[in-house]
Amino acid sequence: MSSVDPREVIARSHGGMLEYGRSYGRALPEELARWHCYTLDGGHSILVVLDDGTLGDAPSRQQIEDRLVPAPVKAVERAGWRMLDGFVLCKLPYDSKLGLVTDPADDEYGDSGEEPTPAAPVWSRLAVGEPYPSNHRWRDGTCEIRITPQGVDFVLALADPTPHEVRAFRKGNAQFALVPGKHHLMWAYKFTDPENPRRGLPWSDQPWEYHRQAAAEATGAPAGRGGSFQLFLTLIDAATGIVKALRLIGPSVEFADALRTAVETQAALPPDPAAAHRERESVYRRYPSSKDLVLAAEARFEALRDDTVR
Repeated sequence: MSSVDPREVIARSHGGMLEYGRSYGRALPEELARWHCYTLDGGHSILVVLDDGTLGDAPSRQQIEDRLVPAPVKAVERAGWRMLDGFVLCKLPYDSKLGLVTDPADDEYGDSGEEPTPAAPVWSRLAVGEPYPSNHRWRDGTCEIRITPQGVDFVLALADPTPHEVRAFRKGNAQFALVPGKHHLMWAYKFTDPENPRRGLPWSDQPWEYHRQAAAEATGAPAGRGGSFQLFLTLIDAATGIVKALRLIGPSVEFADALRTAVETQAALPPDPAAAHRERESVYRRYPSSKDLVLAAEARFEALRDDTVR
């Protein structure tokens, strides 16, 4: 009998990307049921060890866990599986750049009888190396934030971003801080190069106003109070509009609920651009730098290199 605890392994390896309390719509084999989880970007999944034929007969625990990846339930059932030391091993196609390659039709979201939860529409159409689907002319350093019930789009534009900046955005520690007001909120962010902590993207900030976005498109607090939400990160080259990096993060519950409260507070008030401007200027006078602003954060979180959250 293996001593491995699937719940502990799932929480430790993918806790920042999980939504808890989701039940699958039918009974699963006991071996798979123990490894069932619900990820923000993939829905109902089985945490499997990629069985690529290189593990050997007696791999170490670390070698096994290094190959862990959430895979759609249907894909695992179709491919078949075997057990090793309590872990589910499954032969599935994996690309070093794209990650796990499965049929999109295998993705399942929601509880039994629910419709799939849609991803943010813009982010779902993006691909690294392709143009960002917008006629917008980007300025170097531009940051745009869209907050909707489906999640948050975070788009950062840098002119000819360096390899350090791309690596920091895509794989480094990502820090976020929230400073809410009555008529606006400030969103601070920082990305650290995982290969050189002194390089990357230093603290910067971006204001956001509910009524400014609501005048142009559907706006609302991310659904699911008491849980995380999908934070879609996109880095584009401001000079060309080409997508340079993509990343999906699940913020901490504390941060997620603080954002929900901030959005709901603004939504409950009538539009007042002058008040929002005065409030924003007051914040900038009090905190002249982004690093200073972070000290006033009501909530913050850090996504580590493997996107677990602290």
